[in-house]
Amino acid sequence: MHFIYIDDSTERPVNIFSALCVPCAQWNEAFSRLKRWRTHLKENFGIPLNYELHAAEFLSGRGSSGGLDQLSRHKRAQIFHTSFRVTNWLNEIGVTLFNVCNADDDQFRAFERLLNRINRTMQVRSSHAHLICDEGKEHQYVSLVRKMRVHNHIPSRYGLWDDGNSTRNITLDHIIEDPQFKQSHRSYFIQHADLMAYGLLRRERPTPRIKRYGSHKSFEQLDECLERVCNRNDPYGVIR
Repeated sequence: MHFIYIDDSTERPVNIFSALCVPCAQWNEAFSRLKRWRTHLKENFGIPLNYELHAAEFLSGRGSSGGLDQLSRHKRAQIFHTSFRVTNWLNEIGVTLFNVCNADDDQFRAFERLLNRINRTMQVRSSHAHLICDEGKEHQYVSLVRKMRVHNHIPSRYGLWDDGNSTRNITLDHIIEDPQFKQSHRSYFIQHADLMAYGLLRRERPTPRIKRYGSHKSFEQLDECLERVCNRNDPYGVIR
């Protein structure tokens, strides 16, 4: 059984989803590691444990209510950069990362592709997944998951399936229950998924300021934690 923590980052027409895949048996240790990192940030940079690390706002300095004025943009970029090494550290206990990048301005199509890949991975691992998402699109996500449990026609990459049909109804049979929704400020895991998604977004669409501090390269630190099997044609396994 796995918990999948999902958050997105968007700059139209590009839609990114990142999903932290946490084995249930390792959840306590994964949470302990994230909390140890947050404690490190508190002790060394004055970032409160209950502060929401939202990548876009943190890097820009927005949303700090004056509480983190002492942190320069350079220091914020360094902390952001370090968050990807933390993901590699989590991989030591089996935490992995799924990533989707869709450039056709269809966010729900991107989410659908993520669900199909998670479902397939759980099939291969003889496991099941429970989705935990940031609040905001509850109705759309629940409706999509329920639909895909019944109708989910997947085209063959080779043109036809073995039965001669161009599509096959491969339902979501390894994702259990409706997605659960949590406020991101109450979940270190969702906040961490947001950092990963924003890192991929800025790798895909860097800005002059992001380039100035090197944050467009932060995502490239990720190694074995990446679910590269999702797309063998992409060096980071990003579903496209």
